[in-house]
Amino acid sequence: MAERKSILVITLSNIGDVILTTPVIRSLRSTFPDGRLTVVVGPKAADLLKGSRQIDRLLIYGKHALFSEKLALVRSLREEFYNYVVDLRNTALPFLVRAERRSPLFRPHRAQSAREYHLEVLQMMKLECRSTGRFDFFSQQEEQSLFEKLKRKGMNAMEGVVVAPGAGSEAKRWPIQGFAEVVRKILEVTPLTFFVVGDQSEFPLGESLSRIHPARVLNLAGELTLRELAALVSRARLVLTNDSACMHLGYELEPPVVAVFGPSDYVRYGRQGPLWRIVRESPPSTIQDLSPEKVFHTCESLLNGSPIRQGN
Repeated sequence: MAERKSILVITLSNIGDVILTTPVIRSLRSTFPDGRLTVVVGPKAADLLKGSRQIDRLLIYGKHALFSEKLALVRSLREEFYNYVVDLRNTALPFLVRAERRSPLFRPHRAQSAREYHLEVLQMMKLECRSTGRFDFFSQQEEQSLFEKLKRKGMNAMEGVVVAPGAGSEAKRWPIQGFAEVVRKILEVTPLTFFVVGDQSEFPLGESLSRIHPARVLNLAGELTLRELAALVSRARLVLTNDSACMHLGYELEPPVVAVFGPSDYVRYGRQGPLWRIVRESPPSTIQDLSPEKVFHTCESLLNGSPIRQGN
């Protein structure tokens, strides 16, 4: 019987960044279907990876953790011998654990895309990069819990337009007035329902959009788990978002996505393809200068080209 391989993946901290590393986890699981996969993740994104059947052991490591907590993590990791250690943070951790092969410290990356950048680490280790399937961002139970939450709010469908007006920094946020104008225009030309998503701090943004049409614009900011959000995004007719975690979920789960970009690198963090559109103004304009009309027409083109999916 072949030896069961043990693999350690050290992933990132922010939710969007961790989503960009899930193809690495999926590829390793495909390459080693019977392997034992341990993943170290930052506390912000831990809930996204909890419950994944592709991960055998999940450990949480915060960069601001106390020294005693970091020492406890190292001790826990040293309980096991790893055939492969894939460090996507490029830290000293791989050299503090017992391992056969480690990702290199010096990495001659060629990829411009952050997603492909992470996958290149596997290539540097001479590990096969398999793109079959996708990461299990949610389960059937989490999809059902989402449906129950929507039913309690009077919604009996999970398909509609997902709007994510928040972002990790103010510079990445298109003004809420722009989102509001696009929502109004889409409401006028379609019968679609809108789901406004984000964390609890973004609840006021959701309320300002919900007031446009309370029966058709539902504010879910702060009410969904990350995995319930993934379930909602997977069924969306359209995702309208800033450069944010919701955008990265959209790119992985493959509904039509319109991503509004400001100063962040649209080549590194965006995507190309028939279901994805990036809307931006060329420098020296800022994200505040972006025309709602331009965003609306981009949304309209994707909505007209994507058939309504069947579901709940």
